[in-house]
Amino acid sequence: EFAERIPGWCVIVGPIGTGQEVHAGEQAGLVQRRRAVERCGDPSAWTVHAPADIEPHFVGADLSTQWEPSLNLDTELRFHGARSLHDWVEALLHAETHADLDRAARLGEQLWAAGYRMLVTRALDAAKRYARERFDGAPLARYGLLASSKAKDLPRWGVDNSFRATVQRVGPWYNAPPDDSRSCCQFRDVATEFSTQGLELDLAVLAWGSDLLVEDGRWSARRSGRANFVTDTLGLRRNVYRVLLTRGREGTVLFVPEGGEYEEACRRLGRAGARGLERSGL
Repeated sequence: EFAERIPGWCVIVGPIGTGQEVHAGEQAGLVQRRRAVERCGDPSAWTVHAPADIEPHFVGADLSTQWEPSLNLDTELRFHGARSLHDWVEALLHAETHADLDRAARLGEQLWAAGYRMLVTRALDAAKRYARERFDGAPLARYGLLASSKAKDLPRWGVDNSFRATVQRVGPWYNAPPDDSRSCCQFRDVATEFSTQGLELDLAVLAWGSDLLVEDGRWSARRSGRANFVTDTLGLRRNVYRVLLTRGREGTVLFVPEGGEYEEACRRLGRAGARGLERSGL
Protein backbone atom coordinates (compact mmCIF):
# COMPACT_ATOMS: atom_id res chain seq x y z
CA GLU A 1 0.00 0.00 0.00
CA PHE A 2 2.86 2.37 0.78
CA ALA A 3 4.56 1.57 -2.54
CA GLU A 4 1.36 2.18 -4.50
CA ARG A 5 1.30 5.76 -3.25
CA ILE A 6 4.62 6.45 -5.00
CA PRO A 7 3.98 8.13 -8.40
CA GLY A 8 5.09 6.39 -11.57
CA TRP A 9 6.68 3.12 -10.49
CA CYS A 10 8.26 1.31 -7.56
CA VAL A 11 10.37 -1.77 -6.81
CA ILE A 12 10.12 -3.72 -3.56
CA VAL A 13 13.06 -6.03 -2.83
CA GLY A 14 12.33 -8.71 -0.25
CA PRO A 15 15.10 -11.11 0.84
CA ILE A 16 13.26 -14.23 2.00
CA GLY A 17 14.84 -17.02 4.02
CA THR A 18 13.20 -20.40 4.51
CA GLY A 19 12.49 -21.39 8.10
CA GLN A 20 12.92 -17.79 9.26
CA GLU A 21 9.38 -17.16 10.53
CA VAL A 22 9.98 -16.21 14.17
CA HIS A 23 6.98 -13.93 14.80
CA ALA A 24 3.67 -15.54 15.69
CA GLY A 25 1.91 -13.90 12.75
CA GLU A 26 4.43 -15.14 10.18
CA GLN A 27 3.71 -18.85 10.33
CA ALA A 28 1.71 -18.99 7.10
CA GLY A 29 4.99 -18.36 5.28
CA LEU A 30 5.36 -17.26 1.68
CA VAL A 31 1.67 -17.43 0.92
CA GLN A 32 1.29 -14.25 2.98
CA ARG A 33 3.37 -12.35 0.43
CA ARG A 34 1.18 -13.62 -2.37
CA ARG A 35 -1.93 -12.52 -0.46
CA ALA A 36 -0.43 -9.07 0.13
CA VAL A 37 -0.12 -8.52 -3.62
CA GLU A 38 -3.53 -10.02 -4.37
CA ARG A 39 -5.20 -7.70 -1.83
CA CYS A 40 -3.47 -4.47 -2.83
CA GLY A 41 -5.20 -1.66 -4.66
CA ASP A 42 -4.29 -2.83 -8.17
CA PRO A 43 -2.76 -6.35 -8.33
CA SER A 44 -2.52 -6.16 -12.13
CA ALA A 45 0.02 -3.32 -11.82
CA TRP A 46 2.56 -5.57 -10.13
CA THR A 47 4.95 -8.20 -11.48
CA VAL A 48 6.44 -10.72 -9.07
CA HIS A 49 10.04 -11.75 -9.83
CA ALA A 50 11.28 -14.71 -7.78
CA PRO A 51 13.34 -17.92 -8.01
CA ALA A 52 11.58 -20.88 -9.58
CA ASP A 53 11.29 -22.87 -6.35
CA ILE A 54 8.80 -20.29 -5.06
CA GLU A 55 6.44 -20.88 -8.02
CA PRO A 56 4.30 -23.51 -6.19
CA HIS A 57 3.22 -20.85 -3.70
CA PHE A 58 1.72 -18.82 -6.57
CA VAL A 59 -0.18 -21.60 -8.36
CA GLY A 60 -3.65 -20.31 -9.20
CA ALA A 61 -2.79 -16.69 -8.49
CA ASP A 62 -4.03 -14.16 -11.03
CA LEU A 63 -0.75 -12.24 -10.98
CA SER A 64 2.01 -11.46 -13.43
CA THR A 65 5.07 -13.55 -12.49
CA GLN A 66 8.62 -14.04 -13.75
CA TRP A 67 10.68 -16.96 -12.44
CA GLU A 68 14.39 -16.13 -12.36
CA PRO A 69 16.93 -18.84 -11.35
CA SER A 70 19.55 -16.17 -10.64
CA LEU A 71 17.43 -14.84 -7.76
CA ASN A 72 18.12 -18.00 -5.75
CA LEU A 73 21.02 -16.87 -3.53
CA ASP A 74 22.62 -20.26 -2.97
CA THR A 75 26.29 -19.28 -2.55
CA GLU A 76 27.30 -19.16 1.12
CA LEU A 77 29.54 -16.23 2.01
CA ARG A 78 28.94 -15.72 5.71
CA PHE A 79 30.60 -18.65 7.40
CA HIS A 80 34.18 -18.62 6.12
CA GLY A 81 33.97 -21.98 4.38
CA ALA A 82 31.76 -23.79 6.91
CA ARG A 83 29.04 -24.38 4.36
CA SER A 84 27.42 -27.26 6.21
CA LEU A 85 26.32 -25.11 9.18
CA HIS A 86 22.73 -24.73 7.99
CA ASP A 87 22.57 -28.45 7.24
CA TRP A 88 23.87 -29.23 10.75
CA VAL A 89 21.32 -26.93 12.38
CA GLU A 90 18.53 -28.45 10.33
CA ALA A 91 19.64 -31.98 11.23
CA LEU A 92 19.86 -31.07 14.93
CA LEU A 93 16.48 -29.38 15.17
CA HIS A 94 14.63 -32.14 13.33
CA ALA A 95 16.49 -35.17 14.75
CA GLU A 96 14.11 -37.85 15.96
CA THR A 97 16.14 -41.04 15.60
CA HIS A 98 19.66 -42.25 16.30
CA ALA A 99 20.28 -42.18 12.55
CA ASP A 100 19.29 -38.50 12.46
CA LEU A 101 21.73 -37.71 15.25
CA ASP A 102 24.45 -39.71 13.49
CA ARG A 103 23.96 -37.58 10.40
CA ALA A 104 24.14 -34.41 12.51
CA ALA A 105 27.35 -35.68 14.12
CA ARG A 106 28.93 -36.27 10.70
CA LEU A 107 28.01 -32.73 9.67
CA GLY A 108 29.47 -31.52 12.95
CA GLU A 109 32.77 -33.16 12.07
CA GLN A 110 32.72 -31.35 8.73
CA LEU A 111 32.19 -28.06 10.54
CA TRP A 112 35.10 -28.72 12.86
CA ALA A 113 37.36 -29.67 9.95
CA ALA A 114 36.39 -26.42 8.21
CA GLY A 115 37.43 -24.42 11.27
CA TYR A 116 33.95 -23.68 12.59
CA ARG A 117 33.59 -24.16 16.34
CA MET A 118 30.28 -25.36 17.80
CA LEU A 119 30.95 -25.71 21.53
CA VAL A 120 28.84 -26.41 24.60
CA THR A 121 29.40 -25.50 28.25
CA ARG A 122 27.42 -25.49 31.49
CA ALA A 123 29.22 -22.38 32.75
CA LEU A 124 28.30 -19.00 31.29
CA ASP A 125 31.49 -17.38 32.59
CA ALA A 126 33.55 -19.97 30.70
CA ALA A 127 31.76 -19.09 27.46
CA LYS A 128 32.40 -15.37 27.98
CA ARG A 129 36.04 -15.99 28.85
CA TYR A 130 36.55 -18.10 25.72
CA ALA A 131 35.10 -15.33 23.53
CA ARG A 132 37.29 -12.64 25.09
CA GLU A 133 40.45 -14.73 24.91
CA ARG A 134 39.82 -15.87 21.36
CA PHE A 135 39.48 -12.32 20.07
CA ASP A 136 42.01 -10.67 22.35
CA GLY A 137 43.86 -8.08 20.29
CA ALA A 138 41.17 -8.03 17.57
CA PRO A 139 39.29 -4.74 18.16
CA LEU A 140 37.09 -5.20 15.10
CA ALA A 141 35.78 -8.60 16.23
CA ARG A 142 32.29 -8.76 17.66
CA TYR A 143 30.87 -11.38 20.04
CA GLY A 144 27.82 -11.25 22.24
CA LEU A 145 25.12 -13.03 24.23
CA LEU A 146 21.99 -14.31 22.48
CA ALA A 147 18.84 -15.96 23.81
CA SER A 148 15.33 -16.84 22.76
CA SER A 149 12.71 -14.31 23.80
CA LYS A 150 10.49 -17.12 25.15
CA ALA A 151 13.08 -18.71 27.45
CA LYS A 152 11.50 -17.36 30.63
CA ASP A 153 13.86 -19.04 33.10
CA LEU A 154 17.17 -17.64 31.83
CA PRO A 155 17.30 -14.53 34.09
CA ARG A 156 17.97 -16.84 37.05
CA TRP A 157 21.17 -17.86 35.27
CA GLY A 158 22.33 -14.30 34.66
CA VAL A 159 20.81 -13.95 31.18
CA ASP A 160 18.21 -11.18 31.28
CA ASN A 161 16.25 -11.71 28.09
CA SER A 162 13.10 -9.99 29.31
CA PHE A 163 11.33 -7.65 26.92
CA ARG A 164 12.34 -4.53 28.82
CA ALA A 165 15.99 -5.59 28.98
CA THR A 166 16.28 -6.50 25.29
CA VAL A 167 14.80 -3.34 23.79
CA GLN A 168 18.27 -1.96 23.08
CA ARG A 169 19.69 0.15 20.29
CA VAL A 170 20.79 -2.47 17.80
CA GLY A 171 23.35 -0.24 16.05
CA PRO A 172 25.56 0.41 19.09
CA TRP A 173 25.17 -3.19 20.27
CA TYR A 174 26.81 -4.42 17.08
CA ASN A 175 29.05 -1.50 16.18
CA ALA A 176 30.21 0.33 19.31
CA PRO A 177 33.88 -0.24 20.28
CA PRO A 178 34.36 -3.32 22.47
CA ASP A 179 35.13 -1.21 25.54
CA ASP A 180 31.89 0.80 25.15
CA SER A 181 29.22 -0.14 27.71
CA ARG A 182 26.69 -0.50 24.87
CA SER A 183 28.81 -3.01 22.93
CA CYS A 184 27.80 -6.64 22.58
CA CYS A 185 31.36 -7.49 23.65
CA GLN A 186 30.57 -6.30 27.18
CA PHE A 187 28.00 -9.10 27.63
CA ARG A 188 25.76 -6.64 29.48
CA ASP A 189 22.79 -6.80 27.13
CA VAL A 190 21.15 -9.83 25.57
CA ALA A 191 19.95 -9.90 21.96
CA THR A 192 17.00 -12.10 20.99
CA GLU A 193 15.88 -13.48 17.65
CA PHE A 194 14.09 -10.19 16.91
CA SER A 195 17.23 -8.03 16.92
CA THR A 196 19.63 -10.61 15.43
CA GLN A 197 17.71 -11.90 12.43
CA GLY A 198 19.66 -11.00 9.31
CA LEU A 199 22.67 -9.79 11.31
CA GLU A 200 25.70 -11.65 12.61
CA LEU A 201 28.64 -11.79 14.99
CA ASP A 202 32.08 -13.30 14.70
CA LEU A 203 31.19 -15.52 17.65
CA ALA A 204 27.82 -16.00 19.29
CA VAL A 205 27.30 -17.12 22.88
CA LEU A 206 23.82 -18.67 22.86
CA ALA A 207 22.03 -19.35 26.15
CA TRP A 208 19.79 -22.38 25.66
CA GLY A 209 16.37 -21.94 27.23
CA SER A 210 13.56 -24.09 28.53
CA ASP A 211 11.40 -23.17 25.55
CA LEU A 212 13.07 -25.95 23.52
CA LEU A 213 13.91 -29.06 25.53
CA VAL A 214 13.95 -32.80 24.92
CA GLU A 215 11.05 -34.82 26.29
CA ASP A 216 10.52 -38.52 25.57
CA GLY A 217 13.33 -38.44 23.02
CA ARG A 218 11.89 -35.56 20.98
CA TRP A 219 12.21 -31.81 20.94
CA SER A 220 9.40 -30.16 22.90
CA ALA A 221 8.18 -26.57 23.16
CA ARG A 222 5.74 -27.35 25.93
CA ARG A 223 7.29 -24.87 28.34
CA SER A 224 7.42 -21.98 25.87
CA GLY A 225 3.80 -20.95 26.34
CA ARG A 226 1.43 -20.57 23.44
CA ALA A 227 -0.50 -17.70 21.93
CA ASN A 228 -4.00 -18.48 20.73
CA PHE A 229 -3.11 -17.65 17.13
CA VAL A 230 0.03 -19.85 16.97
CA THR A 231 -0.74 -23.03 15.06
CA ASP A 232 2.63 -24.75 15.42
CA THR A 233 4.44 -23.84 18.63
CA LEU A 234 7.27 -26.32 18.11
CA GLY A 235 7.78 -25.17 14.52
CA LEU A 236 8.06 -21.58 15.69
CA ARG A 237 10.61 -22.51 18.37
CA ARG A 238 12.65 -24.44 15.80
CA ASN A 239 12.69 -21.38 13.57
CA VAL A 240 13.84 -19.19 16.47
CA TYR A 241 16.73 -21.50 17.32
CA ARG A 242 17.56 -21.89 13.62
CA VAL A 243 18.13 -18.13 13.54
CA LEU A 244 20.05 -18.03 16.82
CA LEU A 245 22.28 -20.99 15.93
CA THR A 246 23.41 -19.37 12.68
CA ARG A 247 24.46 -15.90 13.90
CA GLY A 248 28.14 -16.68 14.52
CA ARG A 249 30.42 -16.48 11.49
CA GLU A 250 33.30 -18.38 13.09
CA GLY A 251 31.54 -20.30 15.82
CA THR A 252 28.90 -20.55 18.53
CA VAL A 253 29.27 -21.38 22.21
CA LEU A 254 26.14 -22.94 23.64
CA PHE A 255 25.55 -22.26 27.32
CA VAL A 256 23.20 -24.90 28.70
CA PRO A 257 22.24 -24.30 32.36
CA GLU A 258 22.68 -27.02 34.94
CA GLY A 259 19.53 -28.82 36.00
CA GLY A 260 17.55 -31.96 35.33
CA GLU A 261 15.30 -30.46 32.71
CA TYR A 262 18.31 -29.43 30.62
CA GLU A 263 20.25 -32.68 30.77
CA GLU A 264 18.65 -34.36 27.76
CA ALA A 265 19.03 -31.23 25.63
CA CYS A 266 22.70 -30.97 26.58
CA ARG A 267 23.29 -34.63 25.76
CA ARG A 268 21.54 -34.22 22.43
CA LEU A 269 23.70 -31.24 21.48
CA GLY A 270 26.82 -33.26 22.28
CA ARG A 271 25.50 -36.33 20.49
CA ALA A 272 24.86 -34.17 17.43
CA GLY A 273 28.45 -32.93 17.28
CA ALA A 274 28.79 -29.91 19.60
CA ARG A 275 32.05 -30.38 21.54
CA GLY A 276 32.50 -29.65 25.20
CA LEU A 277 34.28 -26.32 25.65
CA GLU A 278 36.28 -27.44 28.66
CA ARG A 279 37.25 -30.74 27.01
CA SER A 280 38.12 -29.33 23.60
CA GLY A 281 41.47 -27.91 24.70
CA LEU A 282 40.64 -24.47 23.25
